[in-house]
This record gives sequence, structure tokens and C-alpha cells, in this order.
Amino acid sequence: MRKALTVSAIAVVASMPIAAPATAFAADASPSPSASASATPGAKDNAAKSDSSDKAKAEVAVVSTPKDPTGYKAGEQVRFQVETSGDAKVSGSSDALGGISVKKVGSGTYEGTGTVKSGYGIGTAHLKVTADYGDTGAQGSATFLVNTDGAKPKPDPSKASLSLSTDGGKVGDKVSVTVKDAGSDSVATVKSDAFGGTVKLERDPQHEGTWHGTATVADSAKSGYYRVDALLDGKVVDSAKFGVQGSENPTPQPGKSTLSVTPGSGKTGDRIALTVDAPSINPKSNVSVDSKAFGKVSLTLGKDGKWHGTATVANVQLGRYDVNSSTGSKTVFTVTKSGAVKPLKPSDHKTPQGSVNTGMAPADV
Repeated sequence: MRKALTVSAIAVVASMPIAAPATAFAADASPSPSASASATPGAKDNAAKSDSSDKAKAEVAVVSTPKDPTGYKAGEQVRFQVETSGDAKVSGSSDALGGISVKKVGSGTYEGTGTVKSGYGIGTAHLKVTADYGDTGAQGSATFLVNTDGAKPKPDPSKASLSLSTDGGKVGDKVSVTVKDAGSDSVATVKSDAFGGTVKLERDPQHEGTWHGTATVADSAKSGYYRVDALLDGKVVDSAKFGVQGSENPTPQPGKSTLSVTPGSGKTGDRIALTVDAPSINPKSNVSVDSKAFGKVSLTLGKDGKWHGTATVANVQLGRYDVNSSTGSKTVFTVTKSGAVKPLKPSDHKTPQGSVNTGMAPADV
């Protein structure tokens, strides 16, 4: 048995406003699954649309790190943070967590915790949050890795064993598989969502009780850990963990994407808009932007085919900071003392007095 590929848990952030009226929250406190991250507020008229647009936000991120890089264990606490546009009733739900609680820690900032349930198994768990503003609402989601080993069989190594040529790979990679069972005359297969289902193995004519085969990481596999089962005559006899780098993570392609930050400068606390245009990558890709000026921000795909997001300028030293996107595009952002620098209108320019050749300084008029 080989050890699992070691990677850090990755949180994916999405937020979606809810178009239903406030009474919907009173009737059902459970958030509905959100597969979209577009920000189209539900409002009753034009004036309400403007107010809802400012409120319809529930950005969530997992801020804790599991003790085991392969995922959180049963009983381990998961901490997450939610950013809203103001005061809201914030709640959370997850199929892998129990005892979820959320509390306000600042203006538009909430922190929550939940405890990993036992018996969840190995894989990617989902966290959903709902922000109820009364007249509108928003939902957000994030993912985290869990490894409770709750469903893993406990085979007898002397009877059966499964081995993989590698502990992880990306979509399209080939993986050599071997199953051994001394003296067995069974039909051997391996089964995993990482390989798109069941893979039949061939008997080794030179070694009794040994089967070999090749599995391919499926196009449908997403990033995370998967369980691989070895079966003899349809019965699970051993299992292993296999890590996948899914195709939803874009490969940086410099020159094939553009990144814009609007405005290009600002002071601590200012909100800025981030846009990435990358037509060459998969629309299902997870796109993010990172800078020391405001941290890492996950973007969402808009109806215009571009990825959008917002960031808040951090309390950092004044100056220029690099801004990088996960698609390979780059730009810069300037942190100023007084906010965004606005270009002068032609009428605001001063007419210099005297001669520049004499070194005389221009005077105000």
C-alpha cells in the first residue's frame, strides 16, 4: 500500500444572492445548494435593486488547516470566515460537520466553526452559508478535504493487497494497478471515481494470485482525494487513497489572459474590482487573484464570460504591489494615503509662468 499524495486543503469560494423575499428564510432556514457565483440581486424595483446589490453578498472561506494534510479527522474543528455587506443573520450547513455555529466578529465579518463527523470517509466535503438581510439574502459555498477513514475496509495483508504505481496524478495520467491474493482463483477489478468506474485486471501467468492492469485518471475527476477499492469476485478486499489534480484548476498561460484592477490605486479599506479575461481556459476553472495589497481573492464567472470579484485594500505600507492571477496574467496596484488617484481634467492643468530654460519655477494662476 502506498501513502496518499500530500497536498493542502483548498477552499473554493462562491457567493450568490437570493432572489426570494425575506419571508422565504423564515419558512426554511436551510440554505439551498448554490452552483453559481453571479451577483444578480433580487429586488422589486429599480431603487430596491441598488440597495440589494450592495447587500447580496456571502463570501465564505475555510481559514483553518487540518492536522493531517490528507484531510480533517473525525472530531477535528473546521473554522471558516464569512464576509457580508453589513449586518445579517448568517448560518451554515455541511454534510460533514456537526454543531455549526456562527458569530459576528466585526462589521460585515462573521466567523464560524463546525466539528467533523465520524464515518464520513475520504473525499471533498462542502460547506454552505446563508446571509439573511431581511429584504434580500445571499449564499456562499466552500470545500475542504475530510479523511475519517470511516468506510475503509480492514483487509488481512496475508490474504489480499492492492498497490498503485503512484499516489496521485492529473486527468489523463496512466496508473499501474496490482492486486495480490495468495492462492486465489478469482476475478479481480479495481473501482474508483478517480478512474471513472471499474477497471478489469488481467491475471499474471507467471505469478499465482496476482493481477495487473492500467487505470486512467478520468476527465470527470475533480481535485481532491479518492478511494480506490480492490475487488475479488465483486467483494472489496483492500483499498487505497489516490489524489487527483483535476482539470478545473487552470494551467497558467501567460499572454492568453488579461487582468484588470479598478481603480488602479486606493487606500486601506477601499473596495476594488478585479476582472480576469481568459477565453482560452475551461469555464469550470477556479480562477483567483493574489496580491500583498489585498490577499487572495477567488473570482466567479460572469455572463460576459469573464471572471469577476472584489477585494478590500489591506493595512499595508504605501507603494506599488504586484497583482497576479492564477491564469498567468499580471498587473500592479498602488496603495496610497488618500485613496484612488484621479487623472486631471484638461481644465485643471496649470499654465507655467516664466521660462523653463532659466530654471524659474511655474506659478499658480
